[in-house]
Amino acid sequence: MNRNKPQAGTQPSGSAPSFFLRAIRAGASSRASELARRIDKPAAAALALAAAASVLLLLLFGPGSAASRHELPAIEVGLVADRDFVAERELSYVDEAATALRIAAEERLVLPVFVIDDKPAARALDRYRSFQLLVAELVARKTADDTLYLSIQSQFPGLLSREEVLSVARSPYRAQALSQAEAMLRRLLDRGIAALPAQGLERYNGDYVELRRVSEGKAAAEEIPRGRLLTFKNLGSAIDEEAAVRRIGRPVAALAGGLVRSFAVENAFFDAEQSERRLDAVRSRVEPVRRTIAKGEHILRKGAVVSAADAAKLADARDELSRVDWGAGLGGVGLLAATIALGLFVLGPGVAGSRQRRSHDYLLGAAAFAYFIAALLVARLLADEPMSVGFLLPTALLAMLTSVLAGPRYSALYGMILALLAQAAAGLDARLLVFCSLSSAAGTFAVRSASSRIELVRAGALLAFLEGAAAAFLAAPGASGSGAVLWAALWGAGNGFACALLALALLPVLEQALNAPTRFRLMELSDLNSPILKRLLTVAPGTYSHSVTVAHLAESACREIGADPLLARVGAYYHDIGKIEQPEYFVENQSGYNKHDELSPRLSATVIRSHVKIGAEKARALGLPDAVVDIVAQHHGNAAIAWFLAEARKSEPEANPEDFSYPGQPPASKEAAVVMLADSVEAATRSLKRPTMPRLEEFIREIVMDKVKQGQLDRCDLTFKDIDAIRDSFTRILAGHFHSRIEYPKVGREQAR
Repeated sequence: MNRNKPQAGTQPSGSAPSFFLRAIRAGASSRASELARRIDKPAAAALALAAAASVLLLLLFGPGSAASRHELPAIEVGLVADRDFVAERELSYVDEAATALRIAAEERLVLPVFVIDDKPAARALDRYRSFQLLVAELVARKTADDTLYLSIQSQFPGLLSREEVLSVARSPYRAQALSQAEAMLRRLLDRGIAALPAQGLERYNGDYVELRRVSEGKAAAEEIPRGRLLTFKNLGSAIDEEAAVRRIGRPVAALAGGLVRSFAVENAFFDAEQSERRLDAVRSRVEPVRRTIAKGEHILRKGAVVSAADAAKLADARDELSRVDWGAGLGGVGLLAATIALGLFVLGPGVAGSRQRRSHDYLLGAAAFAYFIAALLVARLLADEPMSVGFLLPTALLAMLTSVLAGPRYSALYGMILALLAQAAAGLDARLLVFCSLSSAAGTFAVRSASSRIELVRAGALLAFLEGAAAAFLAAPGASGSGAVLWAALWGAGNGFACALLALALLPVLEQALNAPTRFRLMELSDLNSPILKRLLTVAPGTYSHSVTVAHLAESACREIGADPLLARVGAYYHDIGKIEQPEYFVENQSGYNKHDELSPRLSATVIRSHVKIGAEKARALGLPDAVVDIVAQHHGNAAIAWFLAEARKSEPEANPEDFSYPGQPPASKEAAVVMLADSVEAATRSLKRPTMPRLEEFIREIVMDKVKQGQLDRCDLTFKDIDAIRDSFTRILAGHFHSRIEYPKVGREQAR
C-alpha cells in the first residue's frame, strides 16, 4: 500500500525545486531497486549473453553485415582476360545500366496531363454572343458598311477583317451562320483546344495524352491519341468535320467556320506539375534490375576480349562483394541496445502494470530473442522487400499469448519492443515498423475480451481481417497496381490467421508449463461444480456460503479499482479449502455446539491458524495457479487471531501475539488484499445487530482501517483512493446480506473462522 502519499493541505518541507529533485531521485532509486529485484545474477548473466549474441549476429548477418567478402580485380574494356573469373558464391547485384533503361522506358510510358480550363471557354462564348448581338443590332439599323465595320472593330479590334465582317452582315445566311458558329464553337471548346508547350513533352509518351476535365463537380480523365488532340494547327480540319456532321451547306459552313476560327481560344493546358509527379511516382516504384550470378558461374573466361558489358558485370559484382555499410550495421546495434534498455524499463510493474514471475520473464525474454533471430533470417531472405519481412514474423502470435498471460497493457508494450527488434534486424523501414506495431496491436485487441477458447477462433478471424487491411493500406502507396495490394492483403491475412491457430495450440501448453492464471484457466476454475468445491459444500456448507459471498464482494471491489476481478473471484472460492479437514472447528459450520469450549485458547488458535497452511498445500496439490495459491496463503496475512488472544490474556497476560498469529505473509497483490478485506468484512458484519446504513458504513470502515493499522496492506499496491472504493463497494453489496453471528470484540473484529 502507498503510505507515503502527502495528505491534502500539507506542504512538503524545503523549496519546491529541492522537493521535486528528491522525488525524482526517489523514483529513480525505486526503479533501480525494482530492476535489481527482477534481474538477479543468473538473469543478468543470461541477459548479457543474449545481448552479446544478438550484437554478434547482427554484425554478421544484419544490415550492412561485415561477413567475409572476396575481392575481384578491375579490368579494362578491350583487354584480354588473363584468367577465369568465377563466382565463389551466389551474387545478386543491381544492374545500374539496365535499371536506368527500365526507368527511362517507364517514364516514356507516362502520359502527359492536359487539363481543360472552363474559364477561357466561358469568356470566348460570352464574347461571341456579344458579337452576335452587335451584328444583329447594326444590321437592324441598316448601318452603312464602313460604320458597321468600324463599330465591330471598336468592340472586337483585330479579330475580323473588313471582308469577313461584311460577308457575315450582308449574307442572306447570316442568322443560320451565326447560330451554327456558336454551336460549333461550344462543341470544339468542350473537346478542348490544347496549347502545346514549346518543350517538355519529349519526356513523356509520344502516342497518347491524358485530357482531364471537371464535369458537374466530378473530375473525369480521357486517354486520347496525340493525333486526335485538338490544337490551332488542326482546328480547320476539326471545323470541317463538325460542319460535315451537322450537314451544313457550303455557304453557311464557310461563314460559320471563319467565325469559329476567329473566336476560338486555347483552353486545354499542359499540367507540368501533375505530370512531373507521375514521373516521380514511376521512378519511386520501379524495381531495380537485379542480376544473379550463380555460384561457380563464369563471370569472364580466360582469353576472352573484355567487352563493355563484361566490364560492367564484373564491376557490379565487385562492388557487391566489397560493400560494407558500417553506418547501417552500427545503427542497428545502437537500435538494438536502445530496445533492450527500453524493454527492461517499460516491462516492469511500474509501467506495464503486471508483476511477472521469474519463469514468465525468462520465457518472454527467450521469445523476444528467438523473434530477433527469426527477423534476421527472414530479412536475409527478403533483403529487397523490408515490409514483406513482417508477413513471416509471428508478431501477432506473441502479442496474443502475452495478452492472455500478462494482460493487454503488458502485451502492447511488449509488441512495441518486438517491432523495434524487427527494425534492428531488418534495417530501418517505416512500413515494416508500422506493420509489426499494427500486428501486435491487432493481436492484443483481438483477444482483449475473449473469455473462452472457442472465442479465440473468432479472434483469429478478426485478426486476419485487421492484418490484411493493415497490409493493404501500407502496400497501396508504392504498389504497381491493385494486384500487388491484394497480394499484400492476402499475406497479411494469412499471417494473422496462422498466428491465431498457433496461439490456440500453444496456449494450453503454456498454461500448464507456467501454471499461469489466464482468463481461460480461471474461467474453468470458477466452475462451482469442481470436485473440491462440491466437497466443501458437502462437509462445510457454512464455509462454502461464506466463500461465495466473499467472491462476490472481492470481484465487485476489484472491478472498481481496476484489479483482476476474475482472479479475485477464483481466489475467494478457494481461499478457505483448508477448512475441509476440520470444518466443525469453524463457527460458520457449527449449529449450537462449539468445540472450542473444550479447548484452551492456545490450542484453539493452533487449530484455526492451521487452515491457512493446509489450504495452501491443497491448492498446490490441485495444481492451482501460483496467483491463486498466494491468495489462499495470504488471505489472513500474519495478523493475530484476536478472539483467542483476548481469551488467553485473561489467564496469561503476557501471552505472545506471535503464538496466536496466522503463519502467512501480508498480501502482495491487490487481488489478495481485496480478498483479505472481503473475508474479514463478510465474517464480521454477520454479528452486526440492528444494522443501519450509517452503522454498516462505520463498521466496515473500522474493519478495513484495522487492517491498515496492523500493516497488513503494506506489501500491496493499494492506495487510499482504492481503499475508499473498496469500502463503498462492500457497503453497497452487504446492505442486504446479514446473518446472525457472534459479535466480535472491537480489537480487530476477527473471529475464529
